[in-house]
Amino acid sequence: MTDRPIRILQQGMTWVRGGVERFIMNLYRGIDRDLVQFDFLIPHDMPPMAYEEEVRDLGGRIFRDIYPFRCSPWHAERALRRLFAEHPEIGGVHMNVCFPYVYPLAVAARSGVKLRILHSHEGDGFTPNQHQGWHARMIECQVRRYPTRYFVCSDNAAYLFPGEPYTWVRNGIDTDRFRFDDAMRHTVRARLGIPDAAHVIGFCGHLNNRKNPLFALEVFAQYRRMEPGSVFVVTGQGELEGELRRRIPALGLPDDAVRILGGGRADMHELYQAMDGFVLPSTLEGLPFVLIEAQCAGLPCVTSLEGVTRQAAITDLLQYRSLNDAASVWAQTLHDGIARHGIGGRADRAAYAARVAEAGFDMRTTAAMLQNLYLTEGGRR
Repeated sequence: MTDRPIRILQQGMTWVRGGVERFIMNLYRGIDRDLVQFDFLIPHDMPPMAYEEEVRDLGGRIFRDIYPFRCSPWHAERALRRLFAEHPEIGGVHMNVCFPYVYPLAVAARSGVKLRILHSHEGDGFTPNQHQGWHARMIECQVRRYPTRYFVCSDNAAYLFPGEPYTWVRNGIDTDRFRFDDAMRHTVRARLGIPDAAHVIGFCGHLNNRKNPLFALEVFAQYRRMEPGSVFVVTGQGELEGELRRRIPALGLPDDAVRILGGGRADMHELYQAMDGFVLPSTLEGLPFVLIEAQCAGLPCVTSLEGVTRQAAITDLLQYRSLNDAASVWAQTLHDGIARHGIGGRADRAAYAARVAEAGFDMRTTAAMLQNLYLTEGGRR
Protein backbone atom coordinates (compact mmCIF):
# COMPACT_ATOMS: atom_id res chain seq x y z
CA MET A 1 0.00 0.00 0.00
CA THR A 2 1.06 3.61 -0.53
CA ASP A 3 -0.16 6.85 0.97
CA ARG A 4 0.04 8.54 -2.43
CA PRO A 5 -3.16 8.85 -4.50
CA ILE A 6 -3.54 6.76 -7.62
CA ARG A 7 -3.08 8.92 -10.69
CA ILE A 8 -5.47 8.65 -13.65
CA LEU A 9 -4.42 10.07 -17.00
CA GLN A 10 -7.35 11.94 -18.57
CA GLN A 11 -7.43 12.52 -22.32
CA GLY A 12 -10.02 14.65 -24.10
CA MET A 13 -9.37 18.20 -22.93
CA THR A 14 -9.02 20.93 -25.53
CA TRP A 15 -8.62 24.71 -25.31
CA VAL A 16 -12.43 25.16 -25.43
CA ARG A 17 -14.73 24.84 -22.41
CA GLY A 18 -17.09 22.40 -24.09
CA GLY A 19 -19.16 19.51 -22.78
CA VAL A 20 -16.34 16.97 -22.52
CA GLU A 21 -14.12 19.48 -20.75
CA ARG A 22 -16.91 20.32 -18.32
CA PHE A 23 -17.50 16.64 -17.60
CA ILE A 24 -13.83 16.03 -16.80
CA MET A 25 -13.56 19.12 -14.61
CA ASN A 26 -16.83 18.41 -12.77
CA LEU A 27 -15.46 14.95 -12.06
CA TYR A 28 -12.08 16.30 -10.98
CA ARG A 29 -13.70 18.70 -8.52
CA GLY A 30 -15.95 15.94 -7.18
CA ILE A 31 -13.43 13.17 -6.43
CA ASP A 32 -11.44 12.82 -3.21
CA ARG A 33 -8.07 14.03 -4.45
CA ASP A 34 -6.32 12.49 -1.45
CA LEU A 35 -7.24 9.14 -3.02
CA VAL A 36 -7.33 9.89 -6.75
CA GLN A 37 -5.45 12.52 -8.72
CA PHE A 38 -5.76 13.40 -12.38
CA ASP A 39 -3.11 14.11 -14.98
CA PHE A 40 -3.94 15.34 -18.48
CA LEU A 41 -2.70 14.13 -21.86
CA ILE A 42 -3.00 16.67 -24.68
CA PRO A 43 -1.47 17.26 -28.13
CA HIS A 44 2.09 18.58 -28.10
CA ASP A 45 1.15 21.70 -30.08
CA MET A 46 -2.20 22.57 -28.45
CA PRO A 47 -2.82 26.11 -27.12
CA PRO A 48 -3.24 26.53 -23.37
CA MET A 49 -5.70 23.93 -22.12
CA ALA A 50 -9.13 24.91 -20.86
CA TYR A 51 -9.10 25.22 -17.06
CA GLU A 52 -5.29 24.85 -17.10
CA GLU A 53 -4.72 27.13 -14.12
CA GLU A 54 -7.38 25.38 -12.04
CA VAL A 55 -5.97 21.98 -12.98
CA ARG A 56 -2.55 22.96 -11.67
CA ASP A 57 -4.08 24.41 -8.51
CA LEU A 58 -5.85 21.08 -7.87
CA GLY A 59 -2.59 19.15 -8.22
CA GLY A 60 -2.92 17.94 -11.80
CA ARG A 61 -0.07 17.64 -14.25
CA ILE A 62 -0.31 18.33 -17.99
CA PHE A 63 1.63 16.15 -20.44
CA ARG A 64 1.91 17.43 -24.03
CA ASP A 65 2.78 14.04 -25.47
CA ILE A 66 0.22 13.33 -28.20
CA TYR A 67 1.82 13.37 -31.66
CA PRO A 68 -0.02 12.56 -34.91
CA PHE A 69 0.33 8.83 -35.55
CA ARG A 70 -0.15 9.26 -39.29
CA CYS A 71 2.69 11.79 -39.53
CA SER A 72 5.21 9.94 -37.39
CA PRO A 73 4.20 6.57 -35.88
CA TRP A 74 7.63 6.17 -34.32
CA HIS A 75 7.50 9.57 -32.60
CA ALA A 76 3.92 9.02 -31.42
CA GLU A 77 4.82 5.65 -29.88
CA ARG A 78 8.08 6.83 -28.32
CA ALA A 79 6.53 9.87 -26.58
CA LEU A 80 3.77 7.82 -24.95
CA ARG A 81 6.07 4.93 -24.00
CA ARG A 82 8.43 7.39 -22.33
CA LEU A 83 5.52 8.99 -20.47
CA PHE A 84 4.36 5.69 -18.95
CA ALA A 85 7.94 4.57 -18.23
CA GLU A 86 8.80 7.77 -16.40
CA HIS A 87 5.54 7.85 -14.45
CA PRO A 88 4.76 4.42 -13.01
CA GLU A 89 2.34 6.13 -10.60
CA ILE A 90 -0.14 6.48 -13.49
CA GLY A 91 -2.49 3.58 -12.82
CA GLY A 92 -5.24 4.22 -15.35
CA VAL A 93 -6.08 6.01 -18.58
CA HIS A 94 -9.53 7.53 -19.14
CA MET A 95 -10.01 8.54 -22.77
CA ASN A 96 -12.93 10.89 -23.37
CA VAL A 97 -13.58 10.93 -27.11
CA CYS A 98 -16.11 12.08 -29.70
CA PHE A 99 -14.55 10.14 -32.58
CA PRO A 100 -12.75 6.80 -33.05
CA TYR A 101 -9.35 7.26 -31.40
CA VAL A 102 -7.79 4.80 -28.99
CA TYR A 103 -4.04 4.74 -29.66
CA PRO A 104 -2.92 5.91 -26.15
CA LEU A 105 -4.78 2.92 -24.70
CA ALA A 106 -2.74 0.59 -26.91
CA VAL A 107 0.52 2.04 -25.57
CA ALA A 108 -0.87 1.99 -22.02
CA ALA A 109 -1.68 -1.71 -22.38
CA ARG A 110 1.85 -2.48 -23.57
CA SER A 111 3.15 -0.45 -20.61
CA GLY A 112 1.23 -2.51 -18.04
CA VAL A 113 -1.53 -0.02 -17.17
CA LYS A 114 -4.45 -2.14 -15.95
CA LEU A 115 -7.40 0.28 -16.23
CA ARG A 116 -8.02 1.57 -19.76
CA ILE A 117 -11.34 3.38 -20.29
CA LEU A 118 -12.81 4.41 -23.64
CA HIS A 119 -15.59 6.93 -22.97
CA SER A 120 -17.78 8.01 -25.90
CA HIS A 121 -19.35 11.46 -25.54
CA GLU A 122 -21.19 11.97 -28.81
CA GLY A 123 -23.83 10.35 -30.99
CA ASP A 124 -23.05 8.61 -34.27
CA GLY A 125 -21.47 11.18 -36.55
CA PHE A 126 -20.01 8.70 -39.04
CA THR A 127 -20.38 9.55 -42.70
CA PRO A 128 -20.95 6.86 -45.35
CA ASN A 129 -17.86 4.74 -46.08
CA GLN A 130 -16.03 6.14 -43.04
CA HIS A 131 -15.64 2.60 -41.65
CA GLN A 132 -13.76 1.46 -44.74
CA GLY A 133 -10.03 1.36 -45.49
CA TRP A 134 -7.01 0.07 -43.61
CA HIS A 135 -6.95 2.95 -41.13
CA ALA A 136 -10.58 2.39 -40.13
CA ARG A 137 -9.95 -1.34 -39.73
CA MET A 138 -6.89 -0.68 -37.58
CA ILE A 139 -8.84 1.63 -35.29
CA GLU A 140 -11.70 -0.87 -35.05
CA CYS A 141 -9.22 -3.56 -34.00
CA GLN A 142 -7.73 -1.26 -31.34
CA VAL A 143 -11.19 -0.31 -30.06
CA ARG A 144 -12.04 -3.97 -29.51
CA ARG A 145 -8.68 -5.02 -28.09
CA TYR A 146 -7.28 -2.41 -25.73
CA PRO A 147 -10.01 -0.85 -23.53
CA THR A 148 -10.90 -2.66 -20.33
CA ARG A 149 -14.03 -0.53 -19.83
CA TYR A 150 -16.45 1.10 -22.25
CA PHE A 151 -18.41 4.15 -21.05
CA VAL A 152 -21.11 6.21 -22.80
CA CYS A 153 -22.83 9.50 -22.03
CA SER A 154 -26.01 8.03 -23.58
CA ASP A 155 -27.00 4.88 -25.43
CA ASN A 156 -26.60 6.49 -28.85
CA ALA A 157 -22.93 7.20 -28.06
CA ALA A 158 -22.22 3.45 -28.09
CA TYR A 159 -21.82 3.61 -31.89
CA LEU A 160 -18.08 3.86 -31.21
CA PHE A 161 -17.83 0.26 -30.00
CA PRO A 162 -20.76 -1.72 -31.45
CA GLY A 163 -21.46 -5.00 -29.70
CA GLU A 164 -19.28 -4.25 -26.66
CA PRO A 165 -20.79 -4.17 -23.15
CA TYR A 166 -20.88 -0.60 -21.89
CA THR A 167 -21.77 1.44 -18.83
CA TRP A 168 -23.92 4.57 -18.96
CA VAL A 169 -22.02 7.24 -17.02
CA ARG A 170 -24.33 10.17 -16.43
CA ASN A 171 -23.08 13.68 -17.14
CA GLY A 172 -23.24 14.77 -13.55
CA ILE A 173 -23.31 18.43 -12.57
CA ASP A 174 -23.13 20.38 -9.32
CA THR A 175 -26.88 20.59 -8.76
CA ASP A 176 -26.49 23.04 -5.88
CA ARG A 177 -24.66 25.44 -8.18
CA PHE A 178 -27.40 25.40 -10.84
CA ARG A 179 -30.40 25.48 -8.47
CA PHE A 180 -32.70 28.42 -9.18
CA ASP A 181 -31.97 31.57 -7.20
CA ASP A 182 -34.50 34.40 -7.53
CA ALA A 183 -32.11 37.03 -6.17
CA MET A 184 -29.51 36.02 -8.76
CA ARG A 185 -32.18 36.27 -11.47
CA HIS A 186 -32.73 39.96 -10.71
CA THR A 187 -28.99 40.64 -10.36
CA VAL A 188 -28.10 39.11 -13.73
CA ARG A 189 -30.97 40.81 -15.54
CA ALA A 190 -29.92 44.15 -14.10
CA ARG A 191 -26.34 43.49 -15.23
CA LEU A 192 -27.51 42.70 -18.76
CA GLY A 193 -30.01 45.55 -18.88
CA ILE A 194 -33.00 43.23 -19.31
CA PRO A 195 -36.34 44.25 -17.71
CA ASP A 196 -37.78 41.87 -15.13
CA ALA A 197 -40.97 41.44 -17.15
CA ALA A 198 -39.23 40.44 -20.42
CA HIS A 199 -39.28 36.81 -21.56
CA VAL A 200 -35.68 35.60 -21.90
CA ILE A 201 -34.87 32.61 -24.11
CA GLY A 202 -31.44 31.02 -23.86
CA PHE A 203 -29.08 29.09 -26.13
CA CYS A 204 -25.67 27.73 -25.17
CA GLY A 205 -23.22 25.90 -27.42
CA HIS A 206 -20.57 26.18 -30.10
CA LEU A 207 -21.79 28.36 -32.93
CA ASN A 208 -21.43 25.66 -35.57
CA ASN A 209 -23.69 23.57 -37.78
CA ARG A 210 -24.09 20.76 -35.25
CA LYS A 211 -25.51 23.10 -32.62
CA ASN A 212 -27.70 24.80 -35.26
CA PRO A 213 -27.74 28.34 -33.79
CA LEU A 214 -29.18 29.90 -36.96
CA PHE A 215 -32.35 27.86 -36.58
CA ALA A 216 -32.42 28.71 -32.87
CA LEU A 217 -32.43 32.37 -33.87
CA GLU A 218 -35.37 31.73 -36.22
CA VAL A 219 -37.23 30.07 -33.35
CA PHE A 220 -36.63 33.11 -31.19
CA ALA A 221 -37.83 35.45 -33.95
CA GLN A 222 -41.10 33.52 -34.03
CA TYR A 223 -41.29 33.57 -30.22
CA ARG A 224 -40.86 37.35 -30.15
CA ARG A 225 -43.89 37.69 -32.41
CA MET A 226 -45.90 36.09 -29.61
CA GLU A 227 -44.12 37.96 -26.82
CA PRO A 228 -42.90 41.39 -27.98
CA GLY A 229 -39.99 42.61 -25.89
CA SER A 230 -38.50 39.12 -25.50
CA VAL A 231 -34.71 38.77 -25.41
CA PHE A 232 -32.49 35.98 -26.79
CA VAL A 233 -29.32 35.30 -24.78
CA VAL A 234 -26.70 33.37 -26.77
CA THR A 235 -23.58 31.99 -25.12
CA GLY A 236 -21.02 30.46 -27.42
CA GLN A 237 -18.51 31.19 -30.14
CA GLY A 238 -17.62 29.64 -33.45
CA GLU A 239 -17.55 29.95 -37.20
CA LEU A 240 -21.24 30.86 -37.51
CA GLU A 241 -21.07 33.91 -35.27
CA GLY A 242 -20.74 36.35 -38.16
CA GLU A 243 -23.68 34.83 -40.01
CA LEU A 244 -25.72 34.80 -36.79
CA ARG A 245 -25.14 38.53 -36.34
CA ARG A 246 -26.08 39.21 -39.97
CA ARG A 247 -29.34 37.28 -39.60
CA ILE A 248 -30.56 39.39 -36.67
CA PRO A 249 -31.65 42.45 -38.71
CA ALA A 250 -32.66 40.20 -41.63
CA LEU A 251 -35.25 38.60 -39.35
CA GLY A 252 -36.57 42.01 -38.33
CA LEU A 253 -35.08 41.84 -34.84
CA PRO A 254 -33.74 44.97 -33.15
CA ASP A 255 -30.13 44.88 -31.97
CA ASP A 256 -31.08 44.79 -28.28
CA ALA A 257 -33.29 41.71 -28.77
CA VAL A 258 -30.29 39.39 -29.08
CA ARG A 259 -27.32 39.32 -26.68
CA ILE A 260 -24.35 37.27 -27.92
CA LEU A 261 -22.18 36.88 -24.85
CA GLY A 262 -19.32 34.72 -26.15
CA GLY A 263 -18.16 31.27 -25.08
CA GLY A 264 -16.06 29.70 -22.35
CA ARG A 265 -17.95 31.54 -19.63
CA ALA A 266 -17.57 30.77 -15.95
CA ASP A 267 -20.97 32.29 -15.08
CA MET A 268 -23.36 29.99 -16.95
CA HIS A 269 -24.96 28.92 -13.66
CA GLU A 270 -25.91 32.58 -13.14
CA LEU A 271 -27.13 33.19 -16.69
CA TYR A 272 -29.62 30.30 -16.47
CA GLN A 273 -31.30 32.11 -13.56
CA ALA A 274 -32.11 35.08 -15.79
CA MET A 275 -33.77 32.92 -18.46
CA ASP A 276 -37.36 31.74 -18.80
CA GLY A 277 -36.84 29.06 -21.47
CA PHE A 278 -34.09 27.29 -23.38
CA VAL A 279 -33.76 26.05 -26.96
CA LEU A 280 -31.20 23.59 -28.41
CA PRO A 281 -31.93 22.43 -31.99
CA SER A 282 -28.74 20.35 -32.35
CA THR A 283 -28.32 17.96 -35.27
CA LEU A 284 -25.98 15.63 -33.33
CA GLU A 285 -25.33 15.22 -29.61
CA GLY A 286 -24.34 12.62 -27.08
CA LEU A 287 -26.21 13.94 -24.06
CA PRO A 288 -25.89 17.73 -23.81
CA PHE A 289 -24.69 19.13 -20.52
CA VAL A 290 -26.61 22.32 -21.15
CA LEU A 291 -29.95 20.50 -21.10
CA ILE A 292 -29.12 18.96 -17.73
CA GLU A 293 -28.04 22.34 -16.37
CA ALA A 294 -31.09 24.13 -17.80
CA GLN A 295 -33.50 21.60 -16.31
CA CYS A 296 -31.68 21.87 -12.99
CA ALA A 297 -32.34 25.62 -13.12
CA GLY A 298 -36.04 24.93 -13.76
CA LEU A 299 -36.16 26.05 -17.40
CA PRO A 300 -38.68 24.70 -19.93
CA CYS A 301 -36.59 23.41 -22.85
CA VAL A 302 -37.17 22.41 -26.46
CA THR A 303 -34.64 20.26 -28.30
CA SER A 304 -34.37 18.21 -31.48
CA LEU A 305 -35.93 14.80 -31.90
CA GLU A 306 -33.27 13.74 -34.41
CA GLY A 307 -30.16 15.02 -32.63
CA VAL A 308 -30.76 14.52 -28.89
CA THR A 309 -31.33 11.27 -27.02
CA ARG A 310 -34.52 10.72 -25.03
CA GLN A 311 -32.26 10.03 -22.06
CA ALA A 312 -31.86 13.81 -21.73
CA ALA A 313 -35.51 14.14 -20.67
CA ILE A 314 -34.92 13.69 -16.96
CA THR A 315 -37.78 16.03 -15.97
CA ASP A 316 -41.09 17.18 -17.46
CA LEU A 317 -39.42 20.41 -18.57
CA LEU A 318 -37.90 19.00 -21.77
CA GLN A 319 -39.93 18.72 -24.97
CA TYR A 320 -38.80 17.40 -28.38
CA ARG A 321 -39.58 18.69 -31.84
CA SER A 322 -38.41 17.54 -35.26
CA LEU A 323 -35.87 19.57 -37.18
CA ASN A 324 -38.35 19.29 -40.06
CA ASP A 325 -40.91 21.29 -38.08
CA ALA A 326 -41.18 25.00 -38.78
CA ALA A 327 -39.54 27.48 -36.42
CA SER A 328 -43.03 28.65 -35.48
CA VAL A 329 -43.85 25.15 -34.20
CA TRP A 330 -40.75 25.17 -32.02
CA ALA A 331 -41.59 28.63 -30.75
CA GLN A 332 -45.16 27.62 -29.89
CA THR A 333 -43.91 24.54 -28.02
CA LEU A 334 -41.51 26.70 -26.04
CA HIS A 335 -44.21 29.28 -25.35
CA ASP A 336 -46.62 26.57 -24.17
CA GLY A 337 -43.98 25.12 -21.86
CA ILE A 338 -43.19 28.47 -20.31
CA ALA A 339 -46.90 29.21 -19.88
CA ARG A 340 -47.48 25.78 -18.33
CA HIS A 341 -44.67 26.08 -15.83
CA GLY A 342 -45.12 29.78 -15.16
CA ILE A 343 -43.12 32.82 -16.14
CA GLY A 344 -40.57 34.62 -14.02
CA GLY A 345 -39.11 33.70 -10.65
CA ARG A 346 -41.67 31.11 -9.73
CA ALA A 347 -41.10 29.23 -6.49
CA ASP A 348 -41.10 25.70 -7.95
CA ARG A 349 -38.09 26.35 -10.20
CA ALA A 350 -35.77 25.60 -7.27
CA ALA A 351 -37.38 22.17 -6.79
CA TYR A 352 -35.96 20.88 -10.08
CA ALA A 353 -32.43 20.66 -8.71
CA ALA A 354 -33.56 17.82 -6.44
CA ARG A 355 -35.30 16.08 -9.36
CA VAL A 356 -32.11 16.21 -11.43
CA ALA A 357 -30.14 14.77 -8.51
CA GLU A 358 -32.72 12.02 -8.01
CA ALA A 359 -32.32 11.08 -11.68
CA GLY A 360 -28.64 10.39 -10.98
CA PHE A 361 -27.20 13.52 -12.58
CA ASP A 362 -25.54 14.99 -9.50
CA MET A 363 -21.75 14.82 -9.95
CA ARG A 364 -21.35 13.52 -6.41
CA THR A 365 -23.03 10.31 -7.54
CA THR A 366 -20.99 10.05 -10.75
CA ALA A 367 -17.73 10.89 -8.97
CA ALA A 368 -18.29 8.29 -6.26
CA MET A 369 -18.88 5.57 -8.85
CA LEU A 370 -15.83 6.44 -10.94
CA GLN A 371 -13.60 6.96 -7.92
CA ASN A 372 -14.41 3.47 -6.71
CA LEU A 373 -13.62 2.06 -10.15
CA TYR A 374 -10.31 3.92 -10.35
CA LEU A 375 -9.28 2.60 -6.95
CA THR A 376 -10.36 -1.02 -7.46
CA GLU A 377 -9.32 -1.55 -11.08
CA GLY A 378 -6.37 0.83 -11.52
CA GLY A 379 -2.69 0.10 -11.07
CA ARG A 380 0.25 -1.40 -12.94
CA ARG A 381 1.08 -4.97 -13.75
